[in-house]
Amino acid sequence: MSTYLPDTNVVINYGKDLAAKARIDRACAAGSKFVIAPPVLTELTVGVVKGGATYFAQNKIIFEWLRSQSANILDLPRPFMGKVLGFPSKKSDVDVGHHIQRIELVTQASDFANFLKRKDAAGSLWPDIEKSAEVHEQQLDKEFAALQRIAKLKPGSYDLAAQFAKTFKVNGKSPDPNTFRSHFSAAMEYAETTIMRIRGGANPRKNDPGRYGDFQLFFYLADPRIQVLTCEDFSSDTKNSPQRSRIVKLESLP
Repeated sequence: MSTYLPDTNVVINYGKDLAAKARIDRACAAGSKFVIAPPVLTELTVGVVKGGATYFAQNKIIFEWLRSQSANILDLPRPFMGKVLGFPSKKSDVDVGHHIQRIELVTQASDFANFLKRKDAAGSLWPDIEKSAEVHEQQLDKEFAALQRIAKLKPGSYDLAAQFAKTFKVNGKSPDPNTFRSHFSAAMEYAETTIMRIRGGANPRKNDPGRYGDFQLFFYLADPRIQVLTCEDFSSDTKNSPQRSRIVKLESLP
């Protein structure tokens, strides 16, 4: 059976589009597995905070589905990558338990006000969850600023895979850049396409901030079992990566 990693928009559609919900429910019933990536949980949490009381009931439906899949929550991108590379790397104490509690903060709340109240309860791992949108925007500013800096360099003078590999250095040794690129070819090609577009005058921070989340999801394609399930067309962003065949449209589900 297939293993799908749904992107943020697919999960959102589960909560508001009956046809999308039916497709996903049928796939689950047929034995397909849905894994959940922490970057998707982050973007959905931002949606809960921004949606407030008006959209809380709709967002709760989404998180109830996430709760049903909580046994399949993946590692954060960096520790996931470290395991693939054999170079352990972890820059956060957030683990699966944090993600499960984050989901339950929504699913067990009666309304948005109760959600905000529950975050301050004893034992809460998310006392600042109402700041999720602000923190996420700061992260986007940081990541897109880095891409802007790279885009200003002479084309061909910066090997993105090699620079990434260096950040996984352990005891003076780093992953081989070619091995890194092989494992994460879709993510690397997607990032390099973004850089080329910035050089051409594009402003993804303003006009397409979701590219950062997509970039993070593509790292999980290093697991050959995983297919990224999306509503978008990435054919112009990942033309050469062998992993491109595992970026599939929601409509492809029977």
